[in-house]
This record gives sequence, C-alpha cells and structure tokens, in this order.
Amino acid sequence: MKSSERKFHIGEIKPKIGFIGSTRQSILEDLNFAAKNGFDYYEIQAVKEITGEKDFNLDSKVINRVKKIAKENNIYLNLHISRFNSICSINPEFSKRDLLLVKKEIILAKEIGVRQITIHSGYKDILNDDTAIAKNFEILTKNFKEIMKLGRKHRIKIGLENSFGLDKLCRTPEDLLKVVNSIEGLGITFDIGHANIVNLNPIEYFRKVKNFVINIHLHDNDGTTDQHALLGKGNINFKKFLKECKNSNYHGPFILEVFPRENVLEGKEILLNLWNRI
Repeated sequence: MKSSERKFHIGEIKPKIGFIGSTRQSILEDLNFAAKNGFDYYEIQAVKEITGEKDFNLDSKVINRVKKIAKENNIYLNLHISRFNSICSINPEFSKRDLLLVKKEIILAKEIGVRQITIHSGYKDILNDDTAIAKNFEILTKNFKEIMKLGRKHRIKIGLENSFGLDKLCRTPEDLLKVVNSIEGLGITFDIGHANIVNLNPIEYFRKVKNFVINIHLHDNDGTTDQHALLGKGNINFKKFLKECKNSNYHGPFILEVFPRENVLEGKEILLNLWNRI
C-alpha cells in the first residue's frame, strides 16, 4: 500500500483533489483520465485564443458524454474562464465585450453541469495612475455584480482569482478583498503559485483571504515567474500551507495546475503524502 493510501482516522476528512485540463478540446480525454485515477474534481481549461462564438460551444454529444462520465464517477466539474483582459477596462466597448464573453461561458457551464467558475480580474488601462486604476476597480466591481446575478440564477459559484504582475488588478490580498467585500456571494480562487510571485509570503496571503476561498490552484515556482511546476520543485512550503488549510477546515477542492498532464498523478501523490503527515 502506498503511503498516501493509508486509512484515515474516524472523523478525519480526506482532501478533495482535482486537476485542470490541458486544452478544452481534450475535455473527454481529460475527464476519462480523472475517472480512471480517482479524482474528485476536473476543471475545464480556459480557451487559449478567442476567435469567435464557436470557441464557447461544445457539441451536444460531447456535453452529454461529459455529464455522464462526471455523474457515474462522482466528479465535480469546475470551469476556468479565459483571461478576458479588458473586463475592467475604462473603454466601455472593451469591458462590455468581455462581460458578454463571461456570460457566454456561464451559460456553457450551466449546460455542462459545472458548479464553480474561476475568473481573472483583468488588466489596468494605465500603470501608476491612481485615478485610472480606481476606475478599473469600479468597472470590475460593476461587471462582477452582473456576473454574480447570472451565477446565482444558475446556482454556480464564482471565484475571483488572485493575479500577479504589476499590470494586473487584484494582485494583493487587500485589492482582492476590496472587490470581494463589495459583492455579495463572490468567492476567491486562491492560486498559491501566483501568490508566491508578488513578493508576499503565500501562506500569509492565504490567511488574509481564506474566509472567502472556494477553490485552490496548486503549483510551484521559484518566486520569479509563473512556472506551473510540480509541488516541491520550487520554494513554496506546501506542508505548512496544507496545515494552514487543514486548521482552517478547508479540505478542497485542491486543483493541481501542473503541466504536462503526466505530472498530475505525481502531484496528487505528493499532496496526499503531505496531508497525511500533518
């Protein structure tokens, strides 16, 4: 028996583990992989390049197959929405366009049976301009209020993901909470890899936002770039982080965002071994 497969004590809760898909085109292959290897969650990958409405649609036969596999194997489905960079833009033409794209993704999520969606916050229009950045936050909050209305209508949870890079909104816990505290029901998708590259301790970051966290993306890096490395290949202290999660009664979903897909099984094993030793 592998070390990660030891029996849990009575009352001990296993972590709920999933992974993010490689491409949206490989959704059935990814989901069969999730079913074969006992994953609790599968997060559908964002569309890499938006070229038209067809990118948001999946064939009805594919949708029915996805729903069948998920139901038969007790797999919860999440959806990772593409980086709509202008969702917070001061230019109404851009921000309205991206809001419409998000709404289309929510409708797709409803058709598939997705229960939770992750969305990015977008880019600043002008760097180092406090007035423009304040306007970006105002527009982002306005658009997310509309997004939340549609999410509630379809009983889909929405998580705003923390960003990295000086050109993006919601990099810091304070900025992330500024938006979340303004919108009833909005949650946070906490990406520990992103948190590790904004010159903050990622565990301290998590402590500040944990009351709103509904999803966690797990991957490692050396603190300089978004490397999506296997757990233990960077400088993040995952044992300490998972202990903080356990102490906070957060047991999942933990979504492994490591590539290529061959690394996912090793990532699951590492996660369980760490969890079992806490």
